[in-house]
Amino acid sequence: MKFFKEHDKKPFILITFGIVLYFALNHLQYVAHGFFYASSVAFPFILGGCLAFIINVPMRFFENKVFGKLKKGKRAFSLISALVCILGVIILVCGLIIPELAGTLYKLSNNIPDSINTLQKFLDTTSEKYPTVHKYIAEIDMDWNKISGEIMDFLQTWATSILNSTVSVISTAVQVVINFALGFVFALNALLQKEKLSHQVKKLLFAFIPQRIVKYMIRIGRLSNQAFSNFLSGQCLEAFILGMLIFVSMKFLKIPYAILIAVFIGVTSLVPIIGGFIGCWVGFFLILTVAWKQSIVFLIMFVVVQQFEGNVIYPHVVGNSVGLPSIWVLVAVTIGGNIAGIVGMIFSIPFCSVLYQILTEIVNKQIQKKNLEKIINSV
Repeated sequence: MKFFKEHDKKPFILITFGIVLYFALNHLQYVAHGFFYASSVAFPFILGGCLAFIINVPMRFFENKVFGKLKKGKRAFSLISALVCILGVIILVCGLIIPELAGTLYKLSNNIPDSINTLQKFLDTTSEKYPTVHKYIAEIDMDWNKISGEIMDFLQTWATSILNSTVSVISTAVQVVINFALGFVFALNALLQKEKLSHQVKKLLFAFIPQRIVKYMIRIGRLSNQAFSNFLSGQCLEAFILGMLIFVSMKFLKIPYAILIAVFIGVTSLVPIIGGFIGCWVGFFLILTVAWKQSIVFLIMFVVVQQFEGNVIYPHVVGNSVGLPSIWVLVAVTIGGNIAGIVGMIFSIPFCSVLYQILTEIVNKQIQKKNLEKIINSV
């Protein structure tokens, strides 16, 4: 101890860090294995933290706006109200999608024979009008018995593989249910005593890390929490707006499956920018099975609505909610998508919002410190 008091600790800390880093880089497979094992063990708590963060957004609204004047039971009533709202939205979405989807599948199954007959008539008509096409079709040797046999063999092999993997599927499903149940219970307990947990984390940080660094970490944590919360609420609002625009447009143009496609696009558009296009192609193929002309009209309509929503509504709704200018919203989504795909798109906006606020403060302080504001304005 006297030796460390008399000498600076930094060189010894750097040497220790270098040794640990050297061994870690030379044994990456063990480090990765340990990381994945620790992640699997902590997964229920990670999931619980994500659930707690999502539930906390409507819960905070009920605490501040609805039950703010209550002296007792405010936290419990707010939590129950938030859970009821989330469950209600899920039931509403499922109630709109499932009946429409069942009816759509029933119509498609009934239209398949008619579609085959229409295709057969089209081929016959075409072959009669164009002898070259008729000769080409006649040369096509298709053994339907062989094809049907191959299809049956494929289905039997597929069914056998499903039966063989039933045990693993059941065990995986049970594990998922257990992890979700543990995470949900952890989320409820964390939300009911979130102030206490926050206080304990602060005490732990202040006990082992310098005050200046801890204060900066807490500030970044608050900025991140605010940015992600605003992004989540803004993204949900944007998805609702896009779904309503699609529904109204489809009803106006008398395009089928308006409710099903509008709800599906609204749900998929929770993924920034690209999510709406996924729903668009699903809707396009659904409409194509019953009316190919209307499917083209739907595609054109979606492009117009999506361009308006993506370039006008989305940057302002989501950008204003996280404090990020609209141009940087588009930049963040593009860069995040190129780096990490859909996950990068989802997290890039709030992440860039935090960086934008911190960088803005640093730049403004440096400009004030160097008295450069007049020079900047004069250039």
